[in-house]
Amino acid sequence: MGKIAFVEVLDRRGGIRERVKIDTFPATVGRSYANAVIVDDRLVSAEHLRLSLDSEGGMIVEDLNTVNGTRLAKSRERIAQHRVPAGGEAIIRIGQTILRLRGDDFAVEPPASSRAWFGPFGRYVGNGAFACGAFIAGFGLNVLIIAQEISKKVIWSDLIGMSLVLLIVFAVWTGFWSFVNRLVAHSFRFMTHLAISGAASVVFLLFFTAVEYFEFVFSAPVTAKVAGFAGFAVIFSVLLYGHLSVMTELSARKRMLSSALISAGIVGIVLLINYAMRDEFSSELRFSSVIKPIGRQWVKTVSSDEFFGDMDRLKAKIDTKALEGSKEKSEKEIKGRP
Repeated sequence: MGKIAFVEVLDRRGGIRERVKIDTFPATVGRSYANAVIVDDRLVSAEHLRLSLDSEGGMIVEDLNTVNGTRLAKSRERIAQHRVPAGGEAIIRIGQTILRLRGDDFAVEPPASSRAWFGPFGRYVGNGAFACGAFIAGFGLNVLIIAQEISKKVIWSDLIGMSLVLLIVFAVWTGFWSFVNRLVAHSFRFMTHLAISGAASVVFLLFFTAVEYFEFVFSAPVTAKVAGFAGFAVIFSVLLYGHLSVMTELSARKRMLSSALISAGIVGIVLLINYAMRDEFSSELRFSSVIKPIGRQWVKTVSSDEFFGDMDRLKAKIDTKALEGSKEKSEKEIKGRP
């Protein structure tokens, strides 16, 4: 059996639009229906290229004195003849069409593996049991947080309603990525996307709970807010990176850059909305209202006498400041009189 070659028509991003098998040489490429490979491009001649074999198993690409010529895709160099060695490839441009030429002896890359995308966690991400566990953990923690946020007595109907809303959010988010995965990679990978979503929701909850405790313990609302936005951006970027890793063959650098840009854009929009809705003048004091349960051993306790003694000292300081302010105001009024 003789050598078999393949001519692949590529799109601008390098994706394969069409692949044609050639097992008879010489063969021609062009716009005419008499060619082995028919190219629908008005800048391509009726017979544009001739493909033939040499004695060493290589493939010879010959331009047939065309008007617009044949060029190497990367260097843009115009060629009259070009040799593709055995086991090699050539990417050429004719008109506005990019062609990639390979023989049946071309060595393909090893298959992609989820372990390469997710490191040591790769074998768990696509596992159905792990996906269900991650979803249950994320969903259960969210329901627990919702129950704790209810300041009044927990009404089960309210809790069930909120849980259903949360369940719908999970389903829509995972379903969206599965649908996009089906369009791009011809498979849904629903359980894999569910595992990523569930794991990310657990990380989100743990992080924001830690931020709220930090704000409560140290009374640092500004620092906590900055840390919250920064943490959200990082975790959301990792979430997007995980979804993109499942369904695309982009390099890790491109996936990371795309995830970071999308996450930064969302954070920027949230910051703009917060800035637009701020109250420039308000009669309310701005203070942190985060209250969290905390063990006695985590904070320093004081006796009631010491506590009320601190209150008396604080009251004395406030009274002194008030008197000083009143005195300064009176002096300014006296100086301002003619």
